[in-house]
Amino acid sequence: MTIKEVEMLSGMERGNIRFYEREGLITPKRMDNGYRDYSQNDLQILLRIKLLRSLHISLEEIKALKEGSKDLLDTLSKQIVKLDQEKKDASYAQDVCRAMQGEWVTFADLDAKKYLNCIKESMKGTDSGYFSIKGDELPQVFHPWRRFLARIFDIFMYNTLWMALLALVFDVNLATRGNFENSLDSFISIAIMLFIEPFWLHMLGTTPGKALLGLRIENPDGRPLSYAEGLERTWSVIGTGMGYNIPIYNLICLLKSYKLCNEKETQPWDEEVSYTLKDTKWYRGVFYIGAHAVAIAFLLTVTSAQQLPPNRGNLTVAEFVENHNYYAEFFGINFGNKYLNKDGKWVKKDFDGRTHIEIQDTEKPKYHFTIANGYVKGVSFEIEITNNDKWLYSYDKQMFLVSLAFAGAQEEIGLFSKLPRRIGEEIEKNTFKDFCFEEAGITFTCVTDYSGYKVIQSHILIPEEKATKTYYSLSFSLIKQN
Repeated sequence: MTIKEVEMLSGMERGNIRFYEREGLITPKRMDNGYRDYSQNDLQILLRIKLLRSLHISLEEIKALKEGSKDLLDTLSKQIVKLDQEKKDASYAQDVCRAMQGEWVTFADLDAKKYLNCIKESMKGTDSGYFSIKGDELPQVFHPWRRFLARIFDIFMYNTLWMALLALVFDVNLATRGNFENSLDSFISIAIMLFIEPFWLHMLGTTPGKALLGLRIENPDGRPLSYAEGLERTWSVIGTGMGYNIPIYNLICLLKSYKLCNEKETQPWDEEVSYTLKDTKWYRGVFYIGAHAVAIAFLLTVTSAQQLPPNRGNLTVAEFVENHNYYAEFFGINFGNKYLNKDGKWVKKDFDGRTHIEIQDTEKPKYHFTIANGYVKGVSFEIEITNNDKWLYSYDKQMFLVSLAFAGAQEEIGLFSKLPRRIGEEIEKNTFKDFCFEEAGITFTCVTDYSGYKVIQSHILIPEEKATKTYYSLSFSLIKQN
């Protein structure tokens, strides 16, 4: 049956049917076209729900009856007692109304305390909620940790979005972000939250973090917040609840919000909204942890993908150069006013109004390429410096870039390869020393010789005071074996 047929046969509104479906009381099948197919059993369950709800039996009790954890006859017996009490309460309420009417009182001179005391006396020894006014307030969620964890997940999602944008659009190396950059990222994440969260609240009545933990925000009449209302609420959360993410002040605001929640006080930004909690089922925690794991895995994948060069497989010289320059920019290696052109030669940059400062004054190595069938099979460079009275810096960075530009393109290198780290460590620990190692079918060889120098800070050679002659030579090469 279609939902239209079920509406006709049950006399229920479509919204009621959908509600009971969300509550798990009926489970219609899905057809290939996406529409629901309601069975006769679904219809009978809906009719039973309609009857029992008409008798004021609660939804929780109906669920228990359907699951078999409660007996219908016992439930009906208790309901009869409850309805009998409500009948007595309603009769007493009529008596109070007549008494007030008999005194010809107006609202201005009504002695409410006298009648409230009478009601209180009549309610002694009963658990009736007939005279309670607890339903006359906007529902609020007073679970500080649940609310806090929902907020943490949302901010983490916005931060993940920003990190992905930095990595995939602006080619920023996420692995080298320092404390200042991380602090800046946190403020940008809050700015993203300011504009995206109102959209979630308007469209879905919740956010990803809140949905995971069963939280929902709406207007008192059940309507979703408008974007403007969501924006106003989110701005209040950021300022009053999070202290604009300013250190120390942020902590003070969080502690204040925690105290309000513990004392069952409505947060300032929630005074005009209905904040509800669907349930606290155990699986929500599992989904919450799983969602965090997925987001972290996504960030790790993005970070690992950044380690791969733009060109893979067999490389032309121009493609090798593109890889080389990509890694130089990615790792923040500056070559002053020179760059490697598409032919693999060092040339001066065109003047762009900026001053290029090169701290390490070293001779740029001339790269030699071994070509087979139009593709690079090996790269090498040699350096020889005699009678130099200046400091010499190691060529570790050049060797590292050449190695990554070529080795990173090999098919053996996967998304989560540790190749860049291994190559970097091997070159780093052999500064001013000979070495030979193999990675991804490539042999890396370096032969170094120097005299009249001494090593300082592991990467610098300075002329010895008594040296009459100085000499330095380096020969580096990498060659693919097949």
